[in-house]
Amino acid sequence: MSRLFVIAVAALALLAVAAPANTARPGGLTATFAVHFPKGHPGSNAPCDPDAFCGVGTVAGYGAATMTILDETFDPIDGSSCLATTRVEEIDLSDGSGSLALESAGTFCRPGGSGDSDASSSSYGSPGRWDLRFTVDGPESTGVFAGVTGTGVETMNVAGGIGVWHLHGGIFG
Repeated sequence: MSRLFVIAVAALALLAVAAPANTARPGGLTATFAVHFPKGHPGSNAPCDPDAFCGVGTVAGYGAATMTILDETFDPIDGSSCLATTRVEEIDLSDGSGSLALESAGTFCRPGGSGDSDASSSSYGSPGRWDLRFTVDGPESTGVFAGVTGTGVETMNVAGGIGVWHLHGGIFG
């Protein structure tokens, strides 16, 4: 009987060690992505779809990933040159182990009044910054992120032909 008990405990211990590989690790979420869109030259953000606004980077603890803006809105803010913005985004782990769906809301501003400049609409490279709060959409997330919850902050700075995202927050599940 005691031998059967030892075998059962050992089997449960093996399952406990294997489980974290199949689910998101609770705790901090830190990620950085860059998107390149040089004027007059094809941007290469492989492995992103060339028709998507997508960045390449890493998610701490998970490795290489891409982040794609699936939908984005901009609305004027009364008395401000900034815009209210919402986004639906997806982080896809490069190893195929999961996708993290995010819904974000915040502002987009151009520094120093550059949003109110008289530059032509075909002007290239004007700087801008998104300051957003994100919420994880657990039901839309897949793989290791299926069903997780979480919140955090996202900033994205663009200037010239590059944009850089930074995400900091938490995921739980």
